[in-house]
Amino acid sequence: MQPPRKARIARAFDRAEQYENEAKIQRVVAARLAERIMSLGVDPLVPALEIGCGTGFLTRALLDAWPTLALTVNDIAPAMLDRTRESIGELPNLTYRLGDGEHFEGAPGGFGLITSSLAFQWFECPAAAIARLCAMLRPGGWLALATLHAGSFREWKEAQREAGLAGLTRDYPDASALAEAVPSNSSADIQSYCLQQSFADGLAFLRSLRAIGADARWEPSPSSAALLKRAIRLFEQQGASISYHIAEIVIRREA
Repeated sequence: MQPPRKARIARAFDRAEQYENEAKIQRVVAARLAERIMSLGVDPLVPALEIGCGTGFLTRALLDAWPTLALTVNDIAPAMLDRTRESIGELPNLTYRLGDGEHFEGAPGGFGLITSSLAFQWFECPAAAIARLCAMLRPGGWLALATLHAGSFREWKEAQREAGLAGLTRDYPDASALAEAVPSNSSADIQSYCLQQSFADGLAFLRSLRAIGADARWEPSPSSAALLKRAIRLFEQQGASISYHIAEIVIRREA
């Protein structure tokens, strides 16, 4: 049974019917990660796994590059998985797996590539998930992921704190903390970059979060409408823009 937080996250993404059109940052991050993966020397004859497929930005890029890749795609939200299925269809080399990607169950050494674009930030313990997924790689296999790290959503978090709100947005881990989870039999390369997104006002920002399913509260703490309105005003005073700090982590299992 899903813990309450994961249930909230799944419901938020289930109702994100405009994700494909509204997830502009997510599309850019998936494209950059796909480009990075293509440079790694991945063996497309070995099975691959994608955690948190969303509507299929990264999935389509992988299959465009390797049409016969034996690919398992996963998402925690049934509607998201269905949207990927609708856009790609049923293929003999494609398997759809519903479930919590943080605790995906796979055979040790079963994959040559495990990848994920902007899903790890929803994990309770992303560092532990990295260690768990590395164990599913065969020697020479790759774990390639992009996730939010420290500094992301700084503008909105500062407005929340000043308004007296708490728990709406998580504190994202520093990329160096994630690197500490890499097993001793693997090597890692971490590259960071920042993307900025601007909005007409605070309400436009909140509507965009809801449109892409990213409005699930990290903590279920109640908040008053007055405090939320104050946070929106403070956010607008800062310029109504959001910083996405992306950590692109590539891990190779050596043995």
